[in-house]
Amino acid sequence: MRMGRRVRVAVIGAVSMVVIGLAVVVGARWLTAGQAVGIAPPPGASEQLPDGSYEIVVDLRSSELHYDLRSDRGPATVDSYAMPPATTWEQARAAVAGQLDGWRQAGDCPDSGRQRTWCTWTEPARLWPRRVRIVFLRQPTTVEDRATWPDNTFLVIGSGPGGSA
Repeated sequence: MRMGRRVRVAVIGAVSMVVIGLAVVVGARWLTAGQAVGIAPPPGASEQLPDGSYEIVVDLRSSELHYDLRSDRGPATVDSYAMPPATTWEQARAAVAGQLDGWRQAGDCPDSGRQRTWCTWTEPARLWPRRVRIVFLRQPTTVEDRATWPDNTFLVIGSGPGGSA
């Protein structure tokens, strides 16, 4: 049974449209995945970090996020903020989570009460999902360590482009 010329042209045209449509979707996703998500800091956050010997702790957490969130699409965007001392983990987590509508949170992200608490979200995309992670740093519990720590809590926000790490 032979296919008529018109039928062959119609089939080739339909297949071509499907291939072009898929290429457009994959291309758009590829371009979007290459950009880290911009996350606004919570209210009261300051980019001006006070002087003190605590800075190495914040710098280490920032370096960890740079390393963990980088991908083959590029480096992560990481920012550190000084927060008012009364800021709670839930306030910081909710401020970031509110900007990530529909993203999947990794676990419950409970407040462990420890000096360092963190949470990660992943974009709900099959191809090259982007990630956002926050690290909340409280004042140390020991009197000796608190002497060099300013009267602040700190929030480190990292956003990585999609891709394979």
